[in-house]
Amino acid sequence: MTTLTIAKADWAHHAGLLSEIRHRVFVDEQGVPEALELDEFDSLASHWLARIEDKVIGTARMLDGGAIGRMAVLKPYRGKGVGKALINAIIKEAEKRQYPAVELGAQTHAIAFYETAGFRVKGPRFMDAGIAHQHMYLQLTSDAPPGFNVDLGLRANPAQGVLDLCKNGRWELRIFSHSLEPALFANAEFIRCIYEFAHRHQDSKVFLMICEERPLRETHHPLVELSRQYRHILQLRTLSIDYTVNADEYFIVSDEDHLITYPHQSEIAQISSSDDEAIARQYRMKFDQLWRHAAEPRSLKPFY
Repeated sequence: MTTLTIAKADWAHHAGLLSEIRHRVFVDEQGVPEALELDEFDSLASHWLARIEDKVIGTARMLDGGAIGRMAVLKPYRGKGVGKALINAIIKEAEKRQYPAVELGAQTHAIAFYETAGFRVKGPRFMDAGIAHQHMYLQLTSDAPPGFNVDLGLRANPAQGVLDLCKNGRWELRIFSHSLEPALFANAEFIRCIYEFAHRHQDSKVFLMICEERPLRETHHPLVELSRQYRHILQLRTLSIDYTVNADEYFIVSDEDHLITYPHQSEIAQISSSDDEAIARQYRMKFDQLWRHAAEPRSLKPFY
């Protein structure tokens, strides 16, 4: 194959070239309805064209924020590095813009291709225009402190991340939260996991420390009920108000080697994780120090 070039394009000047490639791949070859192939985002997106000499053979686009899409390479030129060159050019532009991550919906047959570029699978598969797709992402930068990970999969589904942490625990689980946030700690699968964790070994322990009792009085929380039934295994305490005022983050520590943190009950989307044993041990010690200033919840006595 002769010289391959990748260049940025814009819809105002290159709409004909861009739409022709996409029409041949998506509409003619894959049967995507033409009405779905073009959308209102084309005029707003950044576009790229792949050329061999003067022949346009591929295209892709990226929306502001890092959503990649409409990756199309003409059939005779597939498997020759064109797609890789396109995705590399887009990633380079995203890094230049200091995007923390880029993401895309990959047709399932292309998952392996994107994985070679560093993308990771996120969430279940879905259908788009009658074709099976998989959401994927590539982390570019981190807004987490040293030793912590920003995992878009975790941030997209924090409850699953917390569930996985608990499933992998062995002996002790420490949960420090505002009020056992329902989004993380009230779903049936998590409650079942905690029940199984508590009965995994005769010495298994689950420590639940909260800052505010009122939300738990206003609704039935299954974890409170579970702790009432198994008080020798699941211990629930409320932190003294003298210490809650300085609580700038909440966290879950599994044993001494796995940790999840989030800054506030209304900012669960900013959840981060760490597998650094030294950091997890520090948070365990922090929990144990606060635990000494916590007591059984007074206002939950009718429920507890």
